[in-house]
Amino acid sequence: MAKTIKFNLICDGNPVRTLEDLIDNFVIEDVVEYFNNKLLQRWLSVRGYEETLEKVEGIKTTDTLEVVKELVEIFQVDDDPVSIEENTYIFQYNKERQLLMEEYEKKGFKVTSIINNYHSGYMQLVNCIIENKDNIAQIKAAVKEINDKYPVLFELSYRELFFTLLENAPLAIFVMIMNENMRKKYLPLSTTIEDENLAANCVLSVFGSSDNEQSICSADKQIMYESICALIKDEKSLTEMLGENLKIFAGATNAYWKDVETKNKKYMILNMKNGNYVRNAGLSGGDLNSLDTNGKFVILDGIDYKSNSDSDRLLYMEV
Repeated sequence: MAKTIKFNLICDGNPVRTLEDLIDNFVIEDVVEYFNNKLLQRWLSVRGYEETLEKVEGIKTTDTLEVVKELVEIFQVDDDPVSIEENTYIFQYNKERQLLMEEYEKKGFKVTSIINNYHSGYMQLVNCIIENKDNIAQIKAAVKEINDKYPVLFELSYRELFFTLLENAPLAIFVMIMNENMRKKYLPLSTTIEDENLAANCVLSVFGSSDNEQSICSADKQIMYESICALIKDEKSLTEMLGENLKIFAGATNAYWKDVETKNKKYMILNMKNGNYVRNAGLSGGDLNSLDTNGKFVILDGIDYKSNSDSDRLLYMEV
């Protein structure tokens, strides 16, 4: 009788020998590949995980997102559902790009075809954002893909993209200003806000030259920035626009710091009332007041909050 040869999977660059190893190193791209080529099923079989194997073999859907959801449930992976969904879309984009590159090789890298497909790929992402204007996971994945793979087209069309999304998918505006590169196109590096509610009357300046000379923000950038400020001016409208993606905290902390969000997750501050303070979670010093945060869309690693008011509300989003 032939001896069963046990083998390891490699997930996130680490050898996987047990279910615990698989859960600890669960990476969507790796696990889905193993599922599709049946290596995951073989591994479960030779390792004696018959009950888990039966569940995996019971997955009948061909939709990648649904496959991921079922695998996450089977292996009881403890992760944020939005993050899982976002990473699944990124995985799909990478697979599509891989197939496209293989097609380029078959065609001998015809320049015209590459250029046309490059523009087409960019527009597909923009349309995907508009068609899924309330799905933040899909928007985050598409925005990341634009930033990573289409920087030239973004540089040429970031103004047009802004106003297109402002009208058709305003949630995407917030996602873009979460992005380290994209936010530079829409936010001034130095900002003066004339009222604490972030009304549209803003005096803007940016440090645009290589020698750090201060220059006046261009008119179109001022318009884009004021449009962003206008989105958060009214909390009721903002709540309707962002839905569950808007996070709110209110409560007096009696002069102590309250750990509203733990570190190792990033959050963007949208609005905080005067007299209150935030800082990176667990970081002594670096206290930020409303003048430091409002209109700056500051991104923090976790959130500590201090307030003497029961009614003041801190508005923020997970990055």
